[in-house]
Amino acid sequence: MLIAFLEDDERRQQAMREFVAIEFPDYAYAFFDNAPDFIAWLDVHLPEVALLCLDHDLGPNHIRDGEVFDPGCGCGRDVADRVASRTPSCPVLIHSTNSYAVPGMIAVLEATGWRVDRVVPYNDLEWVQRVWIGAAKALLSTAVP
Repeated sequence: MLIAFLEDDERRQQAMREFVAIEFPDYAYAFFDNAPDFIAWLDVHLPEVALLCLDHDLGPNHIRDGEVFDPGCGCGRDVADRVASRTPSCPVLIHSTNSYAVPGMIAVLEATGWRVDRVVPYNDLEWVQRVWIGAAKALLSTAVP
């Protein structure tokens, strides 16, 4: 059982890793900082995923394996669109402050039968413990094993 994350901020990743280890010790996790790699991974591993956690806005080019990596214009919406093309298999938790883009992510997923919830990050990383963990627990408690 996996919890899969699209999150490009290393500090958010670290906070989420810490809370997943404490709150969900029976789950493995996978983090991706860009949409193209995450989509390729999901094309193979989606059946193993118990919860998808998606950010919308992702960072620009960065150094990967000593070279500049250009993730293209990929964002959380690209992942949501690909996921929406698949049979619903797990809940999706969106964590993004982008109030313009998130409704589209939610709409495309819900229109194809996916269960979706959203949390809005606030106060640096405080939201991870205060709202993200609770939302993740609620979604996992209703997920079909």
